[in-house]
Amino acid sequence: MHQLASRPSDKDRHDVESVIVAYFEAGKNKDLTSLSDFHSSREAFTKFDENPPYTRQSSDEAFVYEQAAFANISDYNYKIDGLRIDLMGDTAVATFHLTYTGMFVNDYSFEGSPVSSHARVTMVLVRTSRGWRMAHEHFSRFPDWAGPKPSPQK
Repeated sequence: MHQLASRPSDKDRHDVESVIVAYFEAGKNKDLTSLSDFHSSREAFTKFDENPPYTRQSSDEAFVYEQAAFANISDYNYKIDGLRIDLMGDTAVATFHLTYTGMFVNDYSFEGSPVSSHARVTMVLVRTSRGWRMAHEHFSRFPDWAGPKPSPQK
């Protein structure tokens, strides 16, 4: 029998939201070794990203790309808007808009270039013995988003 989506309890909503925020905070704070701890398991986790490669990533692949992305971005800031969480038993589907900005730093040339995105994000989380963990992530950039406007020079 299929279980229909339901509104999560306040505790489940808080716990799922806390995992999502903690994931982005880990990246912002360069706590890169903890990123794979957010995945449900190495065998079951998958990810589609808005950045190359556009293939379905396993947990190990996603971990490498996530570490590289967060390691090379300084002044990373993000904003989560419109967070919706639906619960189906021990599975939560979280959808939201993510806007982020930062400076991509090329350590070899000592140059930086601004990066930004406004993406639609879906995260599927499952309840585990370690708490809520991500089973799947899907990031999809808004195709017509031009990014933040540069501030005028004074």
